[in-house]
Amino acid sequence: MSEPSSQPRMSKSALIFICLAGGLIAFGVIYDAFDYFWGYGWAVDELRTILQLIIVDDDSWWPMYNAANVRLYGDGIYQTVFFEDGMKFQYPPLSILPFVIFIKIGMGWETIREFMNFISFVSILSIIGSVYYLIISVFKKFTSIENFDWKYKISFILIAIVGTFGFDAIVKAQYLGQIQVILDLCICLAFLLFLTNKKYLAGACLALAALVKPQITLLLVWAIIRKEKEVIVGMIAIFVPAGVISLYGFGFLEHVHYLESLSQMGKHGEAYWPNQSINGLLHRLISDVDPLKFPVNSYAPYNPIVYGFTIVTTVMLILLGLFCRPESGHTKAQGKTPISSSFDMATMLLLVTMASPIAWYHHYGILWPIFIAAFVVIAWQLYQRRDLLTVATAILFSLSFLLLSNRFPVLTKEQFASSPINLVQSYYLFGAFLMLAALFMLRRNLVVKSDVD
Repeated sequence: MSEPSSQPRMSKSALIFICLAGGLIAFGVIYDAFDYFWGYGWAVDELRTILQLIIVDDDSWWPMYNAANVRLYGDGIYQTVFFEDGMKFQYPPLSILPFVIFIKIGMGWETIREFMNFISFVSILSIIGSVYYLIISVFKKFTSIENFDWKYKISFILIAIVGTFGFDAIVKAQYLGQIQVILDLCICLAFLLFLTNKKYLAGACLALAALVKPQITLLLVWAIIRKEKEVIVGMIAIFVPAGVISLYGFGFLEHVHYLESLSQMGKHGEAYWPNQSINGLLHRLISDVDPLKFPVNSYAPYNPIVYGFTIVTTVMLILLGLFCRPESGHTKAQGKTPISSSFDMATMLLLVTMASPIAWYHHYGILWPIFIAAFVVIAWQLYQRRDLLTVATAILFSLSFLLLSNRFPVLTKEQFASSPINLVQSYYLFGAFLMLAALFMLRRNLVVKSDVD
């Protein structure tokens, strides 16, 4: 049988993608509208707030500004800010360098927070553009089409815009004044650049994100094991000068104190329900702590059972990302196709997020572009052959997307605060586990189909 032309293949698979991704996004829009008129309306109110560039909270900006002031005019960033003042400053020393510069050149607090809020919002717009280009790029991997019909471009743009502003973790991070939005952009660009074989730049983007979130440094270990030389070079090209600048500018002792603060956070963790990690789930189950209240200046009480399970599960999840490869055992490309390798990296990014003792729900904003790329691949696979594995993968991704992209405020009320019913408050974590299973299935399916084809 002759191979169908690329245009019909593109048309049918694109239609499936638009129905799948667009349908899930539309469900979220309808749900938010329903919640706005007959429920709590938080998601709509927060979206309206960020679209107006209104500053509500300074979850990252104030601690970073305060730490920069201590660095310039005080003595010991972590000793003062973290251990003495009890402020939850969780970032490495180099992360506050821009704030040090802002203060040195005479910028006041209000100007700095407005500037950072604007940069964060621009990051969201950049994510929209990157997601649109990601859709085009993934489709090009399966078809020979270089120019897409306008009706598909409009649909892709709408999915990128509405989906980004409808992805709760991204909106919430912007609303909170969180640097996580900028990190979401770094990860989005890293995934896109890796997929389009610009791996040096992909490694550089991963390293930039790791300068704020050190757990992302584990992607360097992943790259070494996978022999991704370009990614290794890209990450080291950022890490080496950044390390020199950090040590020179802040001193060795500050880095030791930072490690002590990380140890303190890992030892205690958070019981507050937005901590969507295994540590948070266990605290809510067995600790006598109110999961609906955020302790501003303290962490959850030390619990040896929670701490032990946190260490074990953290190690297990990291090892899973580093060494479990569902692509292995298949002959063609040995899982080294650009698409499969990209989802391998995506799996590791998901796992380092889940493995953290403290993984706030807005940390899962990095998953939005990965979902979109997965939906394109699934649409192509459904067009080719609706086998059980592909359908099951599509269902798992869809359920995961619904859990991770939407807000369910009713679950954060008093009636769901007691153990064991408070398990439902970990719906982000459960969505992440569903996505993990779906990613492994998708990666296996990619190579199996590659072998068959």
